[in-house]
Amino acid sequence: MLASERRVVITGVGLITPLGIGPDSNWSAVAAGRGAVSKLRSLRVAGLPNDIGAEIADFDFKALALPRFRKSLQKSLKYMARDIQLAVAAAQLAASDAGLIDAGLDPTRIGIDLGAGLISTELDELGPAISLASAHNGEFDYHVFGRDGIPIIPPVWLLKYLPNMLACHISIMLDCQGPSNTITEAESASLLALGEATRIIACGRADVMISGGADSKIHPIAMTRMALLHQMTHSAGPPAAACRPFDTARDGFVPGEGAGIIILEEREHAVRRGARILGEILGFGSGADAQPDGGIDPEGIGVEIALRAALRDAQLDPAEVGHVNAHGFALPAYDLAEARAINRVFGGPDKIPVAALKGYFGNISSGAAAVELAISLLGVNRGLVPSTLNCEHPDPECGLDVTRGGPRPTLNSTFAKISLTRLGQAAALVVRGNPGTSAA
Repeated sequence: MLASERRVVITGVGLITPLGIGPDSNWSAVAAGRGAVSKLRSLRVAGLPNDIGAEIADFDFKALALPRFRKSLQKSLKYMARDIQLAVAAAQLAASDAGLIDAGLDPTRIGIDLGAGLISTELDELGPAISLASAHNGEFDYHVFGRDGIPIIPPVWLLKYLPNMLACHISIMLDCQGPSNTITEAESASLLALGEATRIIACGRADVMISGGADSKIHPIAMTRMALLHQMTHSAGPPAAACRPFDTARDGFVPGEGAGIIILEEREHAVRRGARILGEILGFGSGADAQPDGGIDPEGIGVEIALRAALRDAQLDPAEVGHVNAHGFALPAYDLAEARAINRVFGGPDKIPVAALKGYFGNISSGAAAVELAISLLGVNRGLVPSTLNCEHPDPECGLDVTRGGPRPTLNSTFAKISLTRLGQAAALVVRGNPGTSAA
């Protein structure tokens, strides 16, 4: 962060993941090495590489609603797909954690910047209309669909599936009248949103930003898409061991769901209102290395560009960073490209601890980076680097010092978080924790 800009701190965290509700339950699971990948219970799967995932078993949107919002959210529930419900519930937790509820802040100085994904429609909402226009020979009649199909689609259908609806519902609930934006860039979405939110505060356009992201890929359409893109693991072993970032046996990820909402605030604004400061955003960078034939550059050029930009923004040398929270796709080529970039930036193999967390809760896609960043923050504030799950045999070609066997003690609370997409978009944030503090 440039010295002339306003400093941006973290004052609240809201987490809803397959590991649990709230920061403490999530950190407890990570500290115990307890993952949440299992055979899916909410839907039956056939014809795909596997039938496993990381789903949130005990998510009750109505029960999580704070009393003052319960009535209004009950009315809005019919307009909320699962992704939206996860984001709204996590935003309530984060706002409460930050002490924003009834804080009397100027609503025009509170903004929102969220990462969101392609929200998959419920099949029964479009199925009847599609069936009307589908002939027995497989042909689709668009005229019949327009004349007879569209009129039977629920009128509010579109409101449930627009990606910006996550931010819309949260901004209405928390009366955010400042800058508002939604970023849809797959796995990098929530980290890019956090970076943009940081810059909005740093340049004086807002004092508080609600940021992060949410997604749910526990859905037949989303899972079919993953399979067609050859992203999903074919592992036939125990579900809990299926996702293996940087391991020699890695062959893909498992679908997950969840939300990570982080409250960002201008430091002096937070101090004046007596807010607890959990950490500080020091720097942000982004890059891309998409190839003409698809995929990413095998050398991880986009990740390197993002990391070096974030370090320049933070005015830090690589040696001042205590660990890297990697994206860890658990896809062979992607992990290798990311590892090469990390090694070039931080000085070669075994120079910096690297944690990758998708083994715990699968790929939360547009919400992944915010959730993973929050867990590293929870860790360093306890003097610990989170451990990587299922990396039993680190790939020597990656050449990383992958954290394994439980959280690793650290005296350095500064870390870098990386995210990247299948098409080569990359982002990086440099964060410094505030040891001794913890989210509620």
